[in-house]
Amino acid sequence: MMGKHTKSFAGLLIMAVLLVCLAGSSLGAPSAAVVDQWEIPFLNCLTGPIASIGEYMAWSAHRAAYEINQKGGIKGKPVKIVDYDTGVSPEKAVEQMARIVNKSLVSLGPVPEACIMAAMPLAVRQGLFSMTASTTYEYSTQFFPWTLSWYPPTDKHLAPAAAAWAKEQPKMKKVIQFVEKWACWPSMADAHADGLASVGVETFTVEVPTDAVTFGPLVVRALAQKPDGFMFTCTSEKVAKIIIELEKYGWKDKSKILIFSSADDMPLYTTGRDSLNGCYIYAYFDGAKETPRWKTFKENYKKDHGGLDPTSLSTIYYDCVYMIKRAIEETDVTGDPKKLKAERIMIRDYIRNMQDFDGIQMAWSMKDGIPSDKGSFLFVIENGIKKCVTYVEAWK
Repeated sequence: MMGKHTKSFAGLLIMAVLLVCLAGSSLGAPSAAVVDQWEIPFLNCLTGPIASIGEYMAWSAHRAAYEINQKGGIKGKPVKIVDYDTGVSPEKAVEQMARIVNKSLVSLGPVPEACIMAAMPLAVRQGLFSMTASTTYEYSTQFFPWTLSWYPPTDKHLAPAAAAWAKEQPKMKKVIQFVEKWACWPSMADAHADGLASVGVETFTVEVPTDAVTFGPLVVRALAQKPDGFMFTCTSEKVAKIIIELEKYGWKDKSKILIFSSADDMPLYTTGRDSLNGCYIYAYFDGAKETPRWKTFKENYKKDHGGLDPTSLSTIYYDCVYMIKRAIEETDVTGDPKKLKAERIMIRDYIRNMQDFDGIQMAWSMKDGIPSDKGSFLFVIENGIKKCVTYVEAWK
């Protein structure tokens, strides 16, 4: 017979084995949510001169939240996007960031660059990971690791798009670039010029004043330099109006016009109309993609935007919300306010090195906050529709 001590030891041993087994069975299983819903604040420009861009970025974030909730939410809890309007005011951006920085688990924005520069230092100081996905690499990296870059470095991302257009126009040797000094656009213009230079095309700049309302004098100045083509790095409505002026002054070859991605917005098409036929534009997705997921997104976007197709930046915050979803589901994030600091870091570190993310248009991986395998698409505009010419890989 077993002695009393032997039985006690055996009992303890069985208990220990059971505990190990239970721990092993839960190994790798993320912790359950303790929140009633996941609130994701979005600091966005919903009023002011680029409110149309802010609207469709907000639309895409809310669309992602709707889809996620239709399928059971995140860890069984619904997600809610909470909009905070920054306008284009740095002061307002700081005010809005101050409202969320001590309580939010993760956030979207700020938008645009002036608001990023003003409000992100507060997010960095308080340890809030905020996804500044609508700006360039050069702006985002100033606030690493508390944000990510949505694109590779600008010179590696935009230069090849300009070069690809120039290769379509082999006789083009001199290009005038209309540039509006807004936020990151001058650095984007520099990248365009680098890309054109790489294939032997010289670039000259005509500055477009932000408050400009007439464009004839700018066009006359540009045509006086006898260019072979034109490129646009300015707001969508200004692009359309300058192209209409070029027509009035006799310019006919629209294939020698390239429009940058940020002008892929409703005012470009509603103002430019038939004057855009034959113009090139680069953007970050192919609207003719045939996947069921993209078709659903596109149909709903058109339904809510008067039949217009999705514009160039309209998918960004849709993908951001899905990245947050995956980060929460694949980590021990619970939403517990007592664990706020640690759980913010979990989300930050997971997203900044997320692998094989299935975006609505393409898949990519992140390394230390910087994406790989992300390029752009070059299109020709015909009757308001972008027809894909080629996919342009980013330079390594």
